[in-house]
Amino acid sequence: MTTSDSTSGPADCRRCRHFRSAPYEARLEGCYFPDNMVSKQSAGYLDEQQQPGRHDKINRKGDCKDFVARDEAIPFWRRLFAG
Repeated sequence: MTTSDSTSGPADCRRCRHFRSAPYEARLEGCYFPDNMVSKQSAGYLDEQQQPGRHDKINRKGDCKDFVARDEAIPFWRRLFAG
């Protein structure tokens, strides 16, 4: 499941790799895909000035062309005993 074509149903923004939610992942909640961002910065120290795209407007019909599913979270115990 890497694109919206291979998913069964509408694309859910909160399951997308480009979606970041406030306050833990980003300052503002929205779509951080570079083509959808209102304002983007190339330098890492300027992250606070980035403005994400409005995910509710981009994915209004549930057919976002930039949807990429997040990787499945690995349980803590599996990471602990992995190596």
